[in-house]
Amino acid sequence: MNKGHKRHNYEKRVDLAGEYRWGDADQIILFIIFVIGMVSDLFFIKVSSSWQDVIPWYFPVIIFIPLIFISGYLVQSGLKKVFKEERKELEVIRSGVFGIVRHPIYLGSILIFLSFVILSLSLVSLIIWFVIIIFYYFICRYEEKLLVERLGEKYRDYMKEVSMLIPRI
Repeated sequence: MNKGHKRHNYEKRVDLAGEYRWGDADQIILFIIFVIGMVSDLFFIKVSSSWQDVIPWYFPVIIFIPLIFISGYLVQSGLKKVFKEERKELEVIRSGVFGIVRHPIYLGSILIFLSFVILSLSLVSLIIWFVIIIFYYFICRYEEKLLVERLGEKYRDYMKEVSMLIPRI
């Protein structure tokens, strides 16, 4: 049985399955790489400057604003549901944003990065964003393995009903 990592302040919580041990550190590293890539493209290497000059500044802003709010809502609601609402035992969370996707926190994070790709129109940050999506996919798979080991058919049924990262229409 795969134990999974629990942060120090959540070690005693029986309602949490655990997570990838280096997930937080890896997310910070990817964030730093993303920012360096975006800033480098915008101010130094200027790979994306040709289309940045063609697209009016307000088009990316019009897309950025609602996207950053949606992604913030997903992250905040997911974190609140998982960490602020303590349950008596580990169970499948199906309510709220967890009824839309199985990993709303990671989807929100992916969308936050996407919103800055759109705002900056940076090709370098777009490439890094694809790497970030792959990273989150593997984190999702790891955590789902932990949940299947602990919850069995209940979680498998949830996996059939709710998609991982892309909401079903």
